[in-house]
Amino acid sequence: MSDHGFMSADWRPAEPLVGREPELERLLAATGVTDPEARGGVLLSGDAGIGKTRLLRELAARAADAGHRVLAGHCLDLGDSAIPFQPFAQVLAALDDTTRKAMSDAMPPLGPLMWGAADGAGIDRGELFSSVVAALELLAASQPVLLVVEDAHWADASTRHLIRYVLSHRYEGDVRIVVSYRSDDLHRRHPLRADVAEWIRLPGVQRLDLGPLADSEVRELVRSRAAGVVDARGLAAIVRRAEGNAFIVEELLDVDDKSGALPPTLADLLLVRLDRLDDAGRQVVRALACAGGEVGDELLSVVVDLPPRTLEEGVRAALDHRILSRTRSDGYGFRHALFAEVVRDDLLPGERRRIHAAYVRALSGLGDSADVARHAFEAGLDEVAFTASLRAAERATRVAGHNEAADHYERALSVVSAAPEGTDVVGLVIAASEAKTTAGYVRRAWVLVEDFLEQADDLSGEERARLLVAYGTAALMADRVHEPRKALDELFELVPEQPTPLRAAVEELAARVASNERHFDEAIRWATQAMTLGQRLGLNRLVADAAATKARARARIGDDPEGDERRFLEVAKIAATEGDVVAELRARHHLAFYYHERGMLDRAEAEFLRTMKTAVQAGRQWAPYGFDGRFFASVAAYALGHWDLVLELCDVAMLQPPKVPAADLEAVALLVSAGRGDTSALRTAERLRALWHKDIVLAIQSATAAIDLAHDADEATRWHDDLVLTLTDKWDGEFVPARLRMGGLLVGRLADEATHASTVTRSEWVERADQLRADADRVIEERGPFGPEGLAWSLRLDAEILRLRWSVGGEVPLAELLAAWRETTEAFGALGQVYEEARSASRLAAVLQAAGDVAGAKEVASAAHEQAVGLGAAPLARELEALAGAPVRPAASHASASQVAGEKPLTAREREVLDHLVEGRTNGEIASLLFISTKTVSVHVSNILAKLGAATRTEAAAIARRQRA
Repeated sequence: MSDHGFMSADWRPAEPLVGREPELERLLAATGVTDPEARGGVLLSGDAGIGKTRLLRELAARAADAGHRVLAGHCLDLGDSAIPFQPFAQVLAALDDTTRKAMSDAMPPLGPLMWGAADGAGIDRGELFSSVVAALELLAASQPVLLVVEDAHWADASTRHLIRYVLSHRYEGDVRIVVSYRSDDLHRRHPLRADVAEWIRLPGVQRLDLGPLADSEVRELVRSRAAGVVDARGLAAIVRRAEGNAFIVEELLDVDDKSGALPPTLADLLLVRLDRLDDAGRQVVRALACAGGEVGDELLSVVVDLPPRTLEEGVRAALDHRILSRTRSDGYGFRHALFAEVVRDDLLPGERRRIHAAYVRALSGLGDSADVARHAFEAGLDEVAFTASLRAAERATRVAGHNEAADHYERALSVVSAAPEGTDVVGLVIAASEAKTTAGYVRRAWVLVEDFLEQADDLSGEERARLLVAYGTAALMADRVHEPRKALDELFELVPEQPTPLRAAVEELAARVASNERHFDEAIRWATQAMTLGQRLGLNRLVADAAATKARARARIGDDPEGDERRFLEVAKIAATEGDVVAELRARHHLAFYYHERGMLDRAEAEFLRTMKTAVQAGRQWAPYGFDGRFFASVAAYALGHWDLVLELCDVAMLQPPKVPAADLEAVALLVSAGRGDTSALRTAERLRALWHKDIVLAIQSATAAIDLAHDADEATRWHDDLVLTLTDKWDGEFVPARLRMGGLLVGRLADEATHASTVTRSEWVERADQLRADADRVIEERGPFGPEGLAWSLRLDAEILRLRWSVGGEVPLAELLAAWRETTEAFGALGQVYEEARSASRLAAVLQAAGDVAGAKEVASAAHEQAVGLGAAPLARELEALAGAPVRPAASHASASQVAGEKPLTAREREVLDHLVEGRTNGEIASLLFISTKTVSVHVSNILAKLGAATRTEAAAIARRQRA
């Protein structure tokens, strides 16, 4: 037994505490650990599983480390067989034998509790209570005492009386008491409810209610338990379902499908609470479980077939047992959504259908169409479900609820056999596909139309043509290679060359397909025809799309650079004037790529961010062009060294995008992890590998990050070769431009390890490098000419091959090696690619050092070191520090007010937000200026306040001004 009393090894937390720092600080102060003058006790309350025990373990560990004797006792759920004074008996029995004997000799009433006879028979209660207090005083004479009584909601009456006594006593020594209980167990008639109301009025006793973890804290908890294992979709499901309850988080981590059925242990635990209700209470709860949200008295009275008085009693019982709670709109809802899940899943099929049919009858003509549709589906009323789903889809589209609209359209299609005669089913399929595309589910949109084309065998020529246009468009958006051309070939047979809207749509699609296949002259011809016909027919949207495609094709030819930029801006301006946001987004997306391909990365980043912001405002943030704005802005930001912005743009936990866009963003964030040396991110790369077949850029970005993250050259080679295989088999892209970058990174890994490799391995690696150069030449031949970035990576590949040959003792003139790395460094520097410039500079410095130019090496390494430190690229910074010959101080520009004050440093984005705070801007104004959401600004402001130790925005601004003065 330790000197700290009941402090066994299992009390020591194995995992870090997440999200409870304010509550812990308050407990540490109240129990005298950080405030020796504190006296009294704390009543710690919270729902089951909310984290009370975890917080108390942290408190106990901190208190023990600070020299306190920690005594802990637990009340047990023994029903009518409860043992009087159980937690106090546990505390006293845990003392060492010598202490117990001395205490029982001095205070005989404690004997039965100390030595196992805990019923207290024959003991005067007053003497027992005073003896317990005396024992605490005696223990406190040698060291401060912290008494913890857990789960007081299970305490018997005798224990509750003793708790009141020890809480009310004024101790001479350092004795502090914490009593915990489940607040969700305290129904109206629970005996502890009155006791708590009395205890809180005792002098020195304070109450601390432990609320749910914030969503950000739940995400942090998941990462601390399963870093890289849970994907963004699973993480979002856990955050949604757990509602801040740590126990539920832990349970959901143990199931494969985070959105699927609950673990049986958790479901059974929740259903036990339902068993405490009478029949009326259970009927109310079952009806509410099928509601899908809160329900008011009027609707509940129609759905639940009970007399008014009985219904009220049932509602009251569910409220008292804290299964239901009142809502702000005077209705009722579940205190925790998982109760609804468990109760609904426990219903018999016929019972569930009857309840949903009752909701349909109650809501028809009055309720929201989405609610009517959902209940009609569950009740098996297909005709009602179809009509209501269409109304719900149209309403969702009007308010930019594209994700919801897609779901409603798809549900309507599932019961299309019940559709009224004359329904335009083809139009419904196209609308569903467009809604899915706009919601960010591009691949699903394409598959939806493909499935209908394959299954429908009674389509007219015009109907099939309409579907093929939608199919070809969706296939292009999904980056399919052959399908758009196949659709177009059939369309030319089905749609005659006549002045019809359908023919105009075919010609506009032909322009896109030709441009995608790099047949730019053909694309210009088709786009011109489509524009002419579209203008004749008044098809403004189609004309704008064709104009954007024509401008893109002209830009790819590259014979009129000044005119190209002007044309994109003209299309965007006309589209914005006419309110055609899709055409505007497409034109700006093309303009951003125009800048990107010419190495104008800062302008590309700004234009991509503008595109993203416009899409967000239009509710199209996950649609093509809108999402591309976010994705490629993050790619440009990574190249430019704006890594904090990358992590902000790619914060999938905060954004909760669809599955594939989420994976795309995680892949870009992996590049930052690689640069900063976070090898644990390899687990995320492994998880993303399963999605490579869904998006080519996802495959390229995640695999190139993994080449850098790999533990050794062999593992890096496997990542490279797996990516080539995927590009070849899944995307018909064996010779994509990314092969230059992939090859340069891989040869760099081989060169890093060449000096330690065997002679045979060195020879194999040199041969492999030569093959990679040959592959790169093939890429240039088939896909060139490339812009400045392609040239820089081609130079990098050549320089890495020379470095590899030099590392294995090959005859490589130092002058040639120096020239190669100097040219490579300058090429990335001209592009503004900070990290790659610094990486190339590290190679250059190493060669300079080998050539005997120590001063030159130090000068190059020192400048690059400053860049690496600014990025937080620790591995590269360490490498450059060694080359510089002495430690180099980080750049002064990266010291903030918080660093001067000795606090955690502000990130680059937080410094930007702070600058705007100093200028007195609101969160909304800051969001607009920085192209981020108001919610994201709010998170940054909270972090700034915490890091600066400021209570308000005004105080934070004042601190910043003082530091700058």
